[in-house]
Amino acid sequence: MANLADPHLLYQKSVQSPDHDIPFLAGYFEEYTKQPLRYFREDFCGTALLSSYFVTQHPDNHALGIDLDWPTLNWGIKHNGSLLTLDQQRRLTLVNDNVLHVHHPLSQLTVAMNFSYMVFRDRPTLLQYFTNAKRSLQPGGLFVLDIWGGSETQVEQEEHRDIDNSDDDGIGDFVFVWDQDVFEPSTYFCRTRIHFIFRDGSELRDAFVYDWRLWTIPEVMELMKEAGFADVHLLWEGLDPDTHEGTGTYHRAEKGDSDPSWIAYVIGQNPK
Repeated sequence: MANLADPHLLYQKSVQSPDHDIPFLAGYFEEYTKQPLRYFREDFCGTALLSSYFVTQHPDNHALGIDLDWPTLNWGIKHNGSLLTLDQQRRLTLVNDNVLHVHHPLSQLTVAMNFSYMVFRDRPTLLQYFTNAKRSLQPGGLFVLDIWGGSETQVEQEEHRDIDNSDDDGIGDFVFVWDQDVFEPSTYFCRTRIHFIFRDGSELRDAFVYDWRLWTIPEVMELMKEAGFADVHLLWEGLDPDTHEGTGTYHRAEKGDSDPSWIAYVIGQNPK
């Protein structure tokens, strides 16, 4: 099964959920700006799954996806973009370039999801990215990052998660393995790996490998303010008082909870 499996498809099934993320992002944008979201930019878009989904949600929706890795972007064109109608394809623009260099067209909302910006491992480069993200937004537009942290993110360990796969693809259910392989306290360098395990016992090791700096919330918020974003703020996941588990809903907060592993959102606005 490992020889038959498509890593990009497995990643989409394991990590991404456009049917949740796009309504959440569009809803927050509309609540914040009192305007409908029609121009969406996905930095580090990979297979452009979010962008492809966004253009299906309204006939006036336009999306721009940017990624430096051509094989991954090309896979998205063939497997996601090709499923769209001709009208939807015309409203989807995919660019094979560095996110530091693309300025137009201006978006209402730009996202960098799945911690992808952590590939920038020094302060000047991350500031350069945030500055470009701001200049690429329409006045009043929003920039959204997800961020990952907590004490468990600094532990070298593996986490296994069962993935239901009902598609008739010969693979069936499988196990997603998040491997925190390296953490260096002096630099906050971390290397994470993704593996997949299948029903027949075969494994797809190192399907994806990331060399990141584990940026913290105050560092990211300070750099966004330095780049010129206004009203830089945090969205924190709600906590069920009975189960002490995350509710899956996020709210604006000044402080987070001391959770060993958390995901939050940092948001900034391009001043009008």
